[in-house]
Amino acid sequence: MATLIASVGLTLLPLSGGMLIAAAAVAQSSSSSSSPSAVMEVAAPKLKQNEYYIFTQELNANESKLGVSVAYFTLTDIIVHKGDTVTIHFYNTADEPGDRHTFTMQPPYKMDHDLAGGQNTTFSFKADTVGGFTYFCRYDLPSMIGHLEVLP
Repeated sequence: MATLIASVGLTLLPLSGGMLIAAAAVAQSSSSSSSPSAVMEVAAPKLKQNEYYIFTQELNANESKLGVSVAYFTLTDIIVHKGDTVTIHFYNTADEPGDRHTFTMQPPYKMDHDLAGGQNTTFSFKADTVGGFTYFCRYDLPSMIGHLEVLP
């Protein structure tokens, strides 16, 4: 007996006036087994798969008045599979050397890349533990955080 497997992905598309519309993409496969078909993943042009550029960004706001940091990472979600090698190009875009930012993760992906303003670094790691993990800047919590999701 054939099994029909359908996977649906939703994408938000911008419309005029700031409105968004959800567009669905459906992929179907027919199989005699109960396992889903393979999903093809394609990197952005001129990038290797699992290669990411992350920049620091400061909002133009009064941190003292707000009572919280207003810095953030330009990329806040990274999704990879167990066994993938992940390469991060991390840029601190601050003008002043004293305006430091970090890309920090706790175990099992223990790392702490601390950059002065205007510096950048590239590093890689193997995604060998499945789960969700937070990356953050030690200097700008709670606003400067991101999420690494490692799928099986």
